[in-house]
Amino acid sequence: MENKPVTINPVSSEPLISAYLHSKAKEKGIPLSGTFEITGRCNFNCRMCYVHNSDCNRMKASELPAEWWINLGREAVEAGMIFLLITGGEPLIRDDFAQIYTELCKMGCVVSLNSNGYLINDKIKELFKKYPPNRINVSIYGSDDDTYEGFTGVRGFTRVIRNVEELREMGIDVRFNCSITPDNRSDMENIFNVCKEHGFHVKTTSYMFPQVRINGVHGENENRLSPEEAAECRVAWSKLKYSPEDFASRAIGMKKKIDEVLGKKETYNPAEGVLCRAGRSCFWVDKEGKMAPCGMINKTFDIKSIGFNEAWNQVKKFTSEIRLPKECSNCAFRHFCNVCAAACYTESGDYSKKPEYICKFSAETARLTQLELERLEKDGN
Repeated sequence: MENKPVTINPVSSEPLISAYLHSKAKEKGIPLSGTFEITGRCNFNCRMCYVHNSDCNRMKASELPAEWWINLGREAVEAGMIFLLITGGEPLIRDDFAQIYTELCKMGCVVSLNSNGYLINDKIKELFKKYPPNRINVSIYGSDDDTYEGFTGVRGFTRVIRNVEELREMGIDVRFNCSITPDNRSDMENIFNVCKEHGFHVKTTSYMFPQVRINGVHGENENRLSPEEAAECRVAWSKLKYSPEDFASRAIGMKKKIDEVLGKKETYNPAEGVLCRAGRSCFWVDKEGKMAPCGMINKTFDIKSIGFNEAWNQVKKFTSEIRLPKECSNCAFRHFCNVCAAACYTESGDYSKKPEYICKFSAETARLTQLELERLEKDGN
């Protein structure tokens, strides 16, 4: 087989102009980037999902009509939105997806799409030829149909890979996102090799949010790995992704930063506010038409009642008042930890309380990384 270029999880794929615009939008409080969660329905049934549940008939009956999302797009564009991500559930499951997508594209938005890739048919391909998306983020769950069936309930691997190949032939940028759970952990190396073989970009995570949006319970997701198992997968993926030399270099850099923090005299650092773009230049509108800083924060403001602009003002105000755990600002693992406002909230129910799962995950990641570094150094000698 012909060797294809490998671009596994690049350091940064964001254009500089996007980063610049977001930095300015945060300063001025402009809703530059939005996510429209147009449905909670999905043709897959992934057990770790925090949006979808099995009652698709009820969800379909309660979905907001296409016209509502199109009108929302106009209001958001008038307020400053340029970048738009359409997500779900599986957005392609909606019969009126083409109508929603077309009208939003006509507004001049830079439109991207989250999809599982299974429902991309000839009609959708023709739509994308006419209105090419900026990017399609496709979830990959396994390296063959058997793993897919165990993870999603559908033997979807062969069909998804075929669809993605055809999209790439059309010149569409497709990136893979891979969630590692107990259902596909044993297939992780094979997933990496499939992406390498096809030259696919892929980003992976072994951290799964608690399913607060579905069951209202903080700190629980029975379909995720333990913190220690998640850390093991994180380090194992890095070993696949990087050469031994690059892995060692990154591990040395990690150790240096940890030692720098541990070596400092104890000082008081105030609790940090939200560090990402959520609620500062980005917003999320859920399937019920309620705005939040991001999809994992359950503090929402009903656009149907107060309108887009007031919802955005309320989101900004709420976000500005969030303070992360004080312990996090002094933590030796902070530079590679997944902690954020959404993680604190979903894990503990409190933005200012440290998420114990993530603390264990980060500490074990550091420990395993250093063990691997020691092994590499020993083998090198």
